[in-house]
Amino acid sequence: MMKGKNNLPEEAKTNAPPPESVEDLKAVRERGGLSLRDVFKTTRVSLVNLAAVENSDFARLPPPIYARAFIRKYARAVGIDEKPLLENYERYLEGLRPPCEETAVRKPWPEKGRRYQFLCLSLAAVIVAGILVYALFLYDQSGTAVLPAPSAESPPAQEKTEPVSAPSALAPSAQAAPSSPPVAVETTGPPAVITAGEKRHLIIEVRETTWVRITADRNPPYQALLKPGDRIERTASDYFQLDIGNAGGINLTFEGKSLGSPGKSGQVVHMRLPEKDAEKKTP
Repeated sequence: MMKGKNNLPEEAKTNAPPPESVEDLKAVRERGGLSLRDVFKTTRVSLVNLAAVENSDFARLPPPIYARAFIRKYARAVGIDEKPLLENYERYLEGLRPPCEETAVRKPWPEKGRRYQFLCLSLAAVIVAGILVYALFLYDQSGTAVLPAPSAESPPAQEKTEPVSAPSALAPSAQAAPSSPPVAVETTGPPAVITAGEKRHLIIEVRETTWVRITADRNPPYQALLKPGDRIERTASDYFQLDIGNAGGINLTFEGKSLGSPGKSGQVVHMRLPEKDAEKKTP
């Protein structure tokens, strides 16, 4: 008797023909002389799950990963092909997927919509803040920007339309009319007021990239990194104090007299124009 139970799957395969449809499962099992309890002893699948497989009551089965295993064990125990049973179970699962997908997609939409709007607004705020910061940075740096001088054919008035803030940017020549009103201009420090009647005139022509700092009288210093081809003019009532990072890269013209380069390329020079009496070289 025990031997017959141990060989239950082989006997079922021999005695029971494959069913034409999944609805014949109970008839096939009974023709093989098997009860659900006999199948339970062979498969160790509970009677509830075996009955659910046999009656295609798949809603009573556990999750698919276990349900598929129970279906295979039942088919092998009864001696039938497991493929039609699994296909029937997959069709059952397909029927369940549309409502599951609809629920999974539709419910989060309101939340995702609000989150999307919040992220868009946050991104827009960050972009606007970045633009404002960049604009302020450019505004702060405008005091040190230097543009190449216009061509020689340009009118003198246009030659002074550089965005460079400097005392001489508004004086067309050393012979400024005494009636010219005081003009406030921007520098790298606090704004200074240029008064009429300035008489000392300085021109700097750039041949190589050079850093310069120019202090006219006691006004705040002006500093800039000049590029080849740049030309700047400054005026002062008393003197100029110059700090030059590349003395060989510029030519100086002071009060109409060409001084040439104040030094060699790469040489750092500190000089005053005009020189003090104590600093003048003796012949």
